[in-house]
Amino acid sequence: MENNEINKRFVKLQTWFLTIFTPAFASTSIAVLFVWSHLARIGQTGLFLDSISFSSFFSYLMVFACVSMLLFCIVLFMPSLLTGLFLFNYKRENSFRDELIENNIKIVFLTSLLSTLIFFGYFFLVHNAGKEVAQNVLLQLSIIWLCSFTLALWFNRSITCKQISTEGKKIKNILSMHVLQPTFLSLAACIYIFPLDLFLRTLKFPEGTGEIRQVLTVIALSMFLIIFSLIPSIVFLRLRTQTSLLNQVTMTGGIMAGIVFIIFTFVHMVPALILTMFLKMSGIMDLTPYVYGVPTASYPAEYFRDSVWQGVRSSDDKYYLLKAVKIYSLGDIRLICPLNIIQSYKDSLQYQLLDTDYDNSVRGKLQDAVSQCRRVKNQELLTLEKLPQVETKK
Repeated sequence: MENNEINKRFVKLQTWFLTIFTPAFASTSIAVLFVWSHLARIGQTGLFLDSISFSSFFSYLMVFACVSMLLFCIVLFMPSLLTGLFLFNYKRENSFRDELIENNIKIVFLTSLLSTLIFFGYFFLVHNAGKEVAQNVLLQLSIIWLCSFTLALWFNRSITCKQISTEGKKIKNILSMHVLQPTFLSLAACIYIFPLDLFLRTLKFPEGTGEIRQVLTVIALSMFLIIFSLIPSIVFLRLRTQTSLLNQVTMTGGIMAGIVFIIFTFVHMVPALILTMFLKMSGIMDLTPYVYGVPTASYPAEYFRDSVWQGVRSSDDKYYLLKAVKIYSLGDIRLICPLNIIQSYKDSLQYQLLDTDYDNSVRGKLQDAVSQCRRVKNQELLTLEKLPQVETKK
């Protein structure tokens, strides 16, 4: 009896321990990984142990880390989520439903690929027209809708005829399958411009790359992202009649995680982008220029001797007045940097496809710029005045 009682208590204690400490360990690990990654990027890992505290990791940093990853996934998979929503809401129970879903998957897939060709093809033609021509967005959207309408007519024409002959709802079926559905699917295709903007905004090409090659590279990258980001919705829709909703969500989430990992492998800018979102939301990094006051009694004049600081002494000679930004702020540690770090950090988010040497080069330049930064204590740093936004080269 005593052994059974001890075993029961041990099982309860084990359950309690796992319930409390497993989430704590996971959340702390995520926060530690994000903070360590930032310090490794800027070459300042020596600040890690001086600035961390268990309480800060356990409380809010994990939340910002998860939110930054979630926001990125929402933007990346937004068209896929909308596609799944539009097609999942087709609740009509008949023999044509599964065939309709398969056809609509083909329609949204082809429409998304065609929208890429339409957007970038139109831009390329306007750019090489030899005269200034305004971007006619309405015309492009109309062409995309026309493509979706044509594809819907091609794939679903036979189903429409069968439904009309069996159900007799001619106008309703035509409007639903050949007007409303193409409109929704073309809308999902057009929304791809938002995730594509994340990748194309910082894409750089080696010097001497021709315009045609640049356009083909952009189109290929866009199609790659469209294909991979559509996979979760396709899997979700095809599993709807085969397994429970929980299994559908679980498998779709796992596939999303795998796709994000593949994108991480090919586009090294993506982890840096998520990390930047985390740093800005949590306040660990603030690239807004300020005038900071640092007490002269605590730091020698040589500490801020470089001209990049644009520093002067206060009228009472008790403070160095520095134009700077904070690239790291956690615990009692503040790492303040000259204003030129802003451009260096933006440059570090640029990338060239499948070129690790370029990634290493821009990261190395960032670390060289950070070597000019100075560590000060939190309680000694005064924030005096916000400066106008610094103009950076485009």
